[in-house]
Amino acid sequence: MAWRIPTWTLVGIGLLLNVVSALMTNFYIDDSTRQINSQVQQQASNNKLITLIWQQVETVERKKEHVLELLANSEYMSKPLIPEIKSQIMKDLKYWLDEEVVSLSITELPNLMGKINNVQFEQREKINQLYLDNLELIDSYTSEMEYISQLRSLALFLQVIGLGLVLSRDLNRRDYDRKSHDKFTDK
Repeated sequence: MAWRIPTWTLVGIGLLLNVVSALMTNFYIDDSTRQINSQVQQQASNNKLITLIWQQVETVERKKEHVLELLANSEYMSKPLIPEIKSQIMKDLKYWLDEEVVSLSITELPNLMGKINNVQFEQREKINQLYLDNLELIDSYTSEMEYISQLRSLALFLQVIGLGLVLSRDLNRRDYDRKSHDKFTDK
């Protein structure tokens, strides 16, 4: 007599494997997918910030060039800057430098250019940091996608095995029906 596993045991194991697969998909895979989506949103946000900060770097560069042109023209023409223009430039520089500009003259130019260069350097450092953060997010994204792929493969494997075990009930019933049929037709 052959050793046989009861059909209900196989069906129960098959259903259990399908439930485990569904739980894996619902909890682990969906949670990892949410984390990946969060990382993608963070990366997009960083890219927008990089673009905005780079525009600021360019704007500060244009302000610097504008100041240089005005001071060079003022010096060349041997005329002081018009007070209203000088006042407006000083307000603009205060916005970018976060400090009051006390004097706008050729003698103060090296000091002013140094401060503007420092602002640009800080902005470029922010861009570099955001870029490095994005590289880390990309690495994390890649490893998370590999993890999700492995979990999906495992969940699919569990589903297929589970369905096979559930179907074994039908196969066992068919074999049982055939044996019963053969038993009755032999008599």
